[in-house]
Amino acid sequence: MLWYKAWLETRWRFVFMLGSALMVWLAPQWLPSFGFRLPPGVPASRIWMAVHLGSVLLYIVAASFLAGSGVNTQTTYAATSGFHGSMLFTLSLPVSRRRLLLVRAGLGAVQTGVLVAIMAGYTLLQRPGGASAVEAAEYIARAIACTMAVYALSVLLACVLDEMWQFYAAGLCWIAFYLLQSRFAFVSWISPLRGMSLFSYPLTAPMPWAPVVASLVFAGVCLCASVLVLQRKEY
Repeated sequence: MLWYKAWLETRWRFVFMLGSALMVWLAPQWLPSFGFRLPPGVPASRIWMAVHLGSVLLYIVAASFLAGSGVNTQTTYAATSGFHGSMLFTLSLPVSRRRLLLVRAGLGAVQTGVLVAIMAGYTLLQRPGGASAVEAAEYIARAIACTMAVYALSVLLACVLDEMWQFYAAGLCWIAFYLLQSRFAFVSWISPLRGMSLFSYPLTAPMPWAPVVASLVFAGVCLCASVLVLQRKEY
């Protein structure tokens, strides 16, 4: 029942993010219909770079948006109007808060992974020259692993902040991290933001294990911290 209830409360988030991805992908095809045309001579590689950049940004947005869970999931109207029936009902169930968090966070992680896999697959499909099955599998795996760092931080923030602030706080954290990675070589070496990008690590490059492992370790630390916070939080 917990999994089903979590799905009911997050399904429209999932559909919204999938629709956002479709809009990003289909926009270049719709532009000529509205009278907008790309300048002549723009190479296909340049167009693909824009598609890939848009997909990477969507990885981050999807992870932050779908992580508004913990036991804090509310509709936007309910959160802004002071109604917390769903949250209080969930807390009243005869299950531990740790189990509630693991179910909510687990479902959100699955949804995020599915979206990342779809977006990464489309990016590789549009890539000039294509990609082999092994290359595609490796990139999708590292993109999902690195995105889990973004997701786990957002879960932790969702356990600390009200849901309407969690998304903005996550965005500010990753903007600050991006600035740090541009100044410090070690931060850049383990950065999940670089690990999920084909600009930093092309398909022909060896698997970048440093950002993958660092992202999974960071995700585990954030999840443990989320459990501790949630067990001590008063509602």
